[in-house]
Amino acid sequence: MKNPGWAGETGEFELTESDVRGTEYVGPQPARGWDHGGVTAYPYQLAERDPEAPLFEGPYAERLRKILARYPNKRAALLPVLNLAQEIRGHLSADAMARVAELLDEEPAAVRGVATFYTMYNKRPVGRYLIQVCTNVACNLCGGHEVFEAFLEHTGTRPGGISEDGEFTVIEAECLGACGFPTAVQINSRYFENVGPADVPAVLERLRRQGIGPVDGAATDSASTSTSNGGGSKSAGGEG
Repeated sequence: MKNPGWAGETGEFELTESDVRGTEYVGPQPARGWDHGGVTAYPYQLAERDPEAPLFEGPYAERLRKILARYPNKRAALLPVLNLAQEIRGHLSADAMARVAELLDEEPAAVRGVATFYTMYNKRPVGRYLIQVCTNVACNLCGGHEVFEAFLEHTGTRPGGISEDGEFTVIEAECLGACGFPTAVQINSRYFENVGPADVPAVLERLRRQGIGPVDGAATDSASTSTSNGGGSKSAGGEG
């Protein structure tokens, strides 16, 4: 079958997505987290989230305790705690960063300094699907800018904006670490490689019809939901 993009490079493969990602073996990722060693390995840019949700309550409070237990001091837990806040709400608002600072006994300015350094943290709301198109050298030479423009055209958005239906935000990424398979595109926690402008309508149609797979939804305690770890990079997110 033709690989739709979930396994990395495209081509003809006999393996299923669960074979490649090991999702049937890993199983669901509960909101409360696994043991203390695995609580920071969750994808945090999810399609299903609530910008108004309370932070670190219920099972997320349990996961926060597990995260804090991994580190000798609270400051060291800053990145995974910011990840958790973004998983819940989809972006890091000023009040979310202030709450993280309070929990970690840090100054709000220190937390904001870290959050604004890493572009993988969204400082403003984004669509359900955050589409990042690499326009660095390798991808740009192979049509990365044209792919970026095609995503903007077919979603009816401007860079960093949200489409009218709330589904899409399109931004440029400095590098997604897939220089051998341009153009590379990251959508939430999934990578698509060898993307050309002509592929864009089909990618968007797939998202509208079926999403991007197991990491579409928020973490859950339900055994019926399977998830997998996503990739990430410093440029993996919307800048505010």
